[in-house]
Amino acid sequence: MCGYIRILIIYCFPILLFGQGYYNQENFGNRSMLLSGNVTGSVDDLGLTYYNPARIALVENPVFSINAKAYQFSSIRLKNIFGAEDKLNDSRFEGIPSLVSGTFNIEKWENHHFAYSFLSKQRSRFNINFSRDIESGQIIDEIAEVERFVGDFKLDNKENDEWFGVTWGTKLKDNFSIGVSTFVSVYNFSGSYDLRFATLDQLNDVNLYNNEIKFGENSYGIFWKIGLAWKLKKIDFGINLDLPYLELISNGKFRYQRFLSGTENGEDEFRYYDFKDIDSKRKEPMGISVGAGIPWGKNKFHFKADWHGKLSEYSRLVIPTADDGTEGFAFKEELRSVINFGLGVEFYVNEDINLYGSFSTDFSPIKTSANIFDLLGGEQREANFDANYFHYGFGMNFKLKKMQLILGTTYSSASGDFIDPLEFPDPDFEVPINGNPSNIKVTRWRFIIGLEIPIFGYELEFK
Repeated sequence: MCGYIRILIIYCFPILLFGQGYYNQENFGNRSMLLSGNVTGSVDDLGLTYYNPARIALVENPVFSINAKAYQFSSIRLKNIFGAEDKLNDSRFEGIPSLVSGTFNIEKWENHHFAYSFLSKQRSRFNINFSRDIESGQIIDEIAEVERFVGDFKLDNKENDEWFGVTWGTKLKDNFSIGVSTFVSVYNFSGSYDLRFATLDQLNDVNLYNNEIKFGENSYGIFWKIGLAWKLKKIDFGINLDLPYLELISNGKFRYQRFLSGTENGEDEFRYYDFKDIDSKRKEPMGISVGAGIPWGKNKFHFKADWHGKLSEYSRLVIPTADDGTEGFAFKEELRSVINFGLGVEFYVNEDINLYGSFSTDFSPIKTSANIFDLLGGEQREANFDANYFHYGFGMNFKLKKMQLILGTTYSSASGDFIDPLEFPDPDFEVPINGNPSNIKVTRWRFIIGLEIPIFGYELEFK
């Protein structure tokens, strides 16, 4: 029977692959995406509301901008699933988060510059449904006593983080400006795990198992970004400070059920807990980014390095002790401090064409990651995808008569090991393992098509 249980379960692992905690998974702004976000000191589109709000003081005319439309193709390859030599490949094609922003002025404040922005900081969902109905003629020798096996597996994991922001900036000197972006974050994180199966043996005995976990976390708060920008003779330089997340409102919920009957040892099980309005927390550490844009003839190099602080272990959800005294459900997160860096290059071809190339790191800060397996397996069987990403960007900008066309692609990859986090309802169902960790390799291509069209005669220009 264990072989078919394994078939049902292995499809849940994509939830681990693009988990929260990484800092450079998303980029915003048409050219900023092609430069892999290496634009703290040199951003020249309205991605500045995110990368360095001080750069808004360099905007010559107000403009309305819509982020390039982009799609991604991601591929996942798993090896040595649950200690066996199984392999699994999975791929997805979907849209990615976007940015809408614009600048505006206030007449009485001539030396002050403003912008608004709406961006999807995180928008991901994994929804998997898998069923198997296996009759005796298809059942392998190791479970030959089973006449029929019926199983269903469902996994739903959803994470949304929508930001609504206002940016202000002003010049303190001719070559020095300061700016602040204030973003209101509306964050929702939810997941469910549902595994059910039934078997009929040769004696017409029936075994039933149902294990379901559901959780939800809502958080409303504020992110602040404080930027400084210098425009020197041969270099543009910038610093951006990300303040820790200020949570204003939060709540969570958790439900667990586990029903088991018909086992050989005769020990049936019935567990059901449903907790609502439980305490929850969301934390994001402080970060500092420094960057520079260095002209080389008509070309330009873009450098960036960023640091993000650590988070001591804390409970994302505080799950109460059950009425029957059962405890030990953990939903915790812990992050280490990391330093990332990157380089982007902008090549001048002629008056109408620029080429872009870039590279950036995205080192894992994850020591403990809150996910559905944290609830399922407990502290002794964590399944953290602790791997480093590397991002690459390529593209070009065409300047046409009345608009600019941005075309490009980005590529990301990561690989790492994880430990089997799963538990089975009875020792008889335990999956045999060879002791080796399982391995995941992730690749992701993103395809970008962007148009910049002047609105009401305005264009985006920098002094």
